[in-house]
Amino acid sequence: MAYKKNVRAVRAVLAGVVAVPGALFFIAMYVSLIEALLKGNKVAAWWLMVESLALAVTIFLIVWLRYRRDRQIGLLIGLLVVGATWLWGPHLWDAVSSTVVPQYKGLTPAERAQAVGQYRLAVVQACAAAGGVIALLYTARNYRLIRRGQVTDRLSKALERLESTEEFVRLGGILALQQIIHDAPAQAEHVTHIVRTFVRRQAPKSGHSTSLGVQAAAASGLLLPPGRAASGPERPAADVQAALTALNTRHAKLYSSRIDLSGYHLAGAHMARQNLHGAQLSRAVLTDAVLARATLGRASLENCDLRRVRAMGSRCNDAQMNGADLREAVFILANMVACDLTGADLRNACLSKSDLQLATLMGGKLSGAHLVSTDLTKADLTGVRAEEKPVRLDGSCLYQARLNGAVLRNASLIGAKLRHADLTDADLTGADLTRADLREARGLTADQLLTAGSIEKAQLDPTLRAACRRSEHGTGTEARGPVSQEVQP
Repeated sequence: MAYKKNVRAVRAVLAGVVAVPGALFFIAMYVSLIEALLKGNKVAAWWLMVESLALAVTIFLIVWLRYRRDRQIGLLIGLLVVGATWLWGPHLWDAVSSTVVPQYKGLTPAERAQAVGQYRLAVVQACAAAGGVIALLYTARNYRLIRRGQVTDRLSKALERLESTEEFVRLGGILALQQIIHDAPAQAEHVTHIVRTFVRRQAPKSGHSTSLGVQAAAASGLLLPPGRAASGPERPAADVQAALTALNTRHAKLYSSRIDLSGYHLAGAHMARQNLHGAQLSRAVLTDAVLARATLGRASLENCDLRRVRAMGSRCNDAQMNGADLREAVFILANMVACDLTGADLRNACLSKSDLQLATLMGGKLSGAHLVSTDLTKADLTGVRAEEKPVRLDGSCLYQARLNGAVLRNASLIGAKLRHADLTDADLTGADLTRADLREARGLTADQLLTAGSIEKAQLDPTLRAACRRSEHGTGTEARGPVSQEVQP
């Protein structure tokens, strides 16, 4: 999707570069036409009208042939014909008009002979030009047919290689298809479909998964608990990896999105900068895969095994990752706006400096996760648990985030922005709230702050800070309970 947007932006810039001078040229010609008409110069006005019409026809042909890739040679020939007519049209018209209405009156015999010789020369040149145009048309037609036949022949041979039982032969077939995508963009859509079908046929199945990716992790054979048998390769076969690389080429990216790889085993796959917008990857095993700067917007990754995935700078906005296993995954500087991570296992994952605005992490496991300087504005962290290891949320933005019933024991929230966050029944036992912004936090009580490890230099509402002091001295029992809504900062 990002690739298409970049292409559209470049086309818009080029269109502007062409349109502005073209508009100025039309305005200048229109002004010259009006001036010629006012001065009574009908010949100049007529030629200006003809040139304007020729230019308009040329622009119309360019726009019409813009979406017809098989007419590129025809467009070139048309432009050459228009240019030749524009440059030599008046001279040819003079030669033809002199034949229809001879203008030999008043000429001496010598002048008449010279005029007849020039006329004959013009006729010969016109015939030669017409023959050259016809030859050029036939040459272009033959070239197009030969090229199309070569592409078809190469495609047939590549498909024969894909049917081989030898892996290196199939690898050669995939490389041939990749070269066809590069050399014949008009066939990129069909060849991309073939490559996608090859991936689905050759990649092994991962088996069915349960929630939180437990069964998918068992099927992948990587980092399994002791006593479980390993199954599935650690990395894709050479031909499958080559097919994934072919889908990442410039022309194939336009058609490689929304691929369906649900339930396939692609552990260790290298898919950096891959266009997987809207792809179906539910229950797939992508352990140790490389997804750096990949486009995963609106992709379906339910119950997907994403352990130790490296997805730095990836775009996962609006992706469905509920129940996914993201243990030790790296999503640094990732765009995960409105991403659904309900019930996801994020233990020891690194999502530092990522954008998780409006994300849903309800019931997720965050033990040992790193979310340093992460933007969690209005994110839903209801019921998240971080009991085994403390989660790091230093400098994170949790503005208006929902942390109802979250277990954040010993969590590091140094400098975190929790203003207007909902901390009702949140477990902050041992949490480090140094320099945290807790002003107007909803549901925050003095008891929660007293169980925290440190609230040094934390920004609190005056009433809540006073209640904490009274509770510490055993004189503020009546102040217990939510007090953050009583006084504005």
